[in-house]
Amino acid sequence: MRSANMRKKLILIAAAAMIAVLMTGACGKKKEISLSPEDMGTDKEIYEKAKKRMKGNPEKARMLFKEVMHLYPDSIYASRAKIGVADSYFRQKDAASLVMAASEYQEYVNLYPNSPDAVYAKYRIALCYLRQMKKAGRDQTNTYQAIKALENMIKQYPDTQEAEEAKKQLEKARQRLALHYFEIGRTNFKMRAYMGAVYRFKQVIDDYPEFQRNDHLFFLTGKCYYAMRDYNSALSFFQKIVNSYPKSRYLGKAAAMIKDIAQIQTRLEEKEKIAKRDQK
Repeated sequence: MRSANMRKKLILIAAAAMIAVLMTGACGKKKEISLSPEDMGTDKEIYEKAKKRMKGNPEKARMLFKEVMHLYPDSIYASRAKIGVADSYFRQKDAASLVMAASEYQEYVNLYPNSPDAVYAKYRIALCYLRQMKKAGRDQTNTYQAIKALENMIKQYPDTQEAEEAKKQLEKARQRLALHYFEIGRTNFKMRAYMGAVYRFKQVIDDYPEFQRNDHLFFLTGKCYYAMRDYNSALSFFQKIVNSYPKSRYLGKAAAMIKDIAQIQTRLEEKEKIAKRDQK
């Protein structure tokens, strides 16, 4: 009798454990989204329902937009729904969704190149890349793609509000690339690879003259030339800080370097005079 009761207890414990495992697995699964008869209606009605769902449930909104495209392919709401599908991915913000969003926006542009919303779609493509930009020092593929997309959009739609916004975003992307090359140069500087550092610093100077940390850039470039004993080149960069950045944190250091170089050049001139005198 005692053995039978023990077996029952073990069976109940095992059953409870199995239910707990199943419940845990069910909770861990993503909730499935489906459409109900209440979601249906005319093309306009489904489209409006999708727009209302966009903020709280972009996946449900996407299903509704696709339903409009499927049921009413010739409706004006079908093309708007195509934009809605792209927007629903864009709103989710994760990398995979942004890739899908860019693809959907591009499909819209291909299907409706003369639509008033084409400029919106092109701008959103650029924003998809912008949102995936990585920090300076890491892979900048998305930054390059964003710059290319923004420049093309501005060129194609120069007199639009989106173009004005794109110019601001373009500046942000260019600053990211400039900082990227600056950080590579600074790493080379720390490793005393001065030629490599100068190469990267000059790349920033030539390609990104609007770089927001130019005073730091000029100071490190001057330090590289100083280390390589190219005092005239070093002097020119330190002088730029003194002349153009009176509030820079590197102003005092640049002035000190100018004074140091002047003393070095004076000593070199004196040595040269003595050498010439000795040759006579």
